[in-house]
Amino acid sequence: MYCPNCGSENKDDAQFCESCGNKLDAVGGDVGSSAKISQSPPYHQKPSSEANKPSTILVVLGYIFAILGGLIGVVLGLILYSKDNHEAKTHGRNILIISAVMIVLGVLVSGYVASMVTSDAYDTISSSSDSYSGDYSSTSSTGGSVSLVISYSGEWSGAVSDSSGTRTIEGYGDKTINLGNIDGAVAANAQKSDGGSGVISISLKQNGKTLKTDSTTSKYGLAQVSTYLD
Repeated sequence: MYCPNCGSENKDDAQFCESCGNKLDAVGGDVGSSAKISQSPPYHQKPSSEANKPSTILVVLGYIFAILGGLIGVVLGLILYSKDNHEAKTHGRNILIISAVMIVLGVLVSGYVASMVTSDAYDTISSSSDSYSGDYSSTSSTGGSVSLVISYSGEWSGAVSDSSGTRTIEGYGDKTINLGNIDGAVAANAQKSDGGSGVISISLKQNGKTLKTDSTTSKYGLAQVSTYLD
């Protein structure tokens, strides 16, 4: 027999509850009522929904992974939402919403970064292509000897490349090198050998006309020129 006051179990013939002292109707009372009372479970038993109450650790992990935007947050949210408990469903729904928002933001940010990287790469390629085209741009020529002029106050070295091949050059101070009559591509460079701070310049000239020129003041700086004669 269960006490209707506290729910404690007592002997069937007990007149008073052994826990709270409440008077029991075991003798002379309503048999049906007594049967109902004895068959009723103790009032302090947890309902089934309480058994599905979410674990605090599970809820905390769910929110953490949701903020990080991982699929684990979605899985934990679904687990919580599937429980037969109002609190668990509430946390599960919130975690699913946060996970969805963070995943969408991650996709948008990744797309933006990818587009920026692609754009920078394209600009670099375009710039390199323009530079290459500019270095070897065709120069109209009426013929005549081509000369290479290096101007620097210190020691330098470099190379010249034309239809006859590639050869090294070096010197100290200003120098003019006669390259002769050239058809086709020609390129030359001169670099500081002494690490000085002055200006080193290099020029391609034909018939007194400057075709290409370049200069630099950098330590061990390299100046270079190139063109195409036709």
